[in-house]
Amino acid sequence: MKKSVTIDLWETIIGEKDYSSFSVSRREKKCKYIYDYLRKIDNNTSLDRVINSHDFVVNQIAKFSRFHSDRLFIDWTKIFINKINPKLINQMQEKEIIHFGDILDEAFLEDPPDIFDGTYELLEFCKLRNIRLGIISNTGFNSPKAYRKFMSKNKIFYDVMSLSNELETAKPHSKMFWNTINNLETIPKNSIHFGDNPVADILGATNIGMDAVLISKNNKKSPINSNHLAVIDTIKDAIDILLDWI
Repeated sequence: MKKSVTIDLWETIIGEKDYSSFSVSRREKKCKYIYDYLRKIDNNTSLDRVINSHDFVVNQIAKFSRFHSDRLFIDWTKIFINKINPKLINQMQEKEIIHFGDILDEAFLEDPPDIFDGTYELLEFCKLRNIRLGIISNTGFNSPKAYRKFMSKNKIFYDVMSLSNELETAKPHSKMFWNTINNLETIPKNSIHFGDNPVADILGATNIGMDAVLISKNNKKSPINSNHLAVIDTIKDAIDILLDWI
């Protein structure tokens, strides 16, 4: 059976240049776009209200993630709208709610994360060796559609992508990893996962029998046990690991 590689997204192959987990400009753009849209239908909406509601949803997503859970993106969008104005959600049709999510996507795609050095080299390495590639990611407040557009636009090619706000569960839950492994038509012992989170990525992968490599980001992250295969600084070092692993 052929071997497969799976990778995390945020802070593994994409993110902010300084490795921070938060983009001020992206948050501001999302909230400004939503505010501009709502002003056309609700004159009582304030920008502060939109910002506070956005931050509430982001914090709720983080809380869900700690319990290995998530909701569908459209459900988080409804919670966002309801937090801004409880009366508004009852006045909106489903297509309007979807459009609301599209506005968030537009802001994300206009102010996207950086793609880290070494990402394309890893993708090319896997492609040349017919190694199937899976992406496993907890999503935050971004839609699956936005992720796929971002990946396509930036030529980040993959065979399978498992996103927490599609599966309504989050790493390190085994469902995230098994969904990817099964769709890659492989088995855990023939698969290796790269990620920056010692629990969500490394524990999640090793718990189902995968090999796992921690991205330490200048030694800012440390493994929680000895079950990992290796610790590397950035994704640029992944090929060295794979040359030995395959």
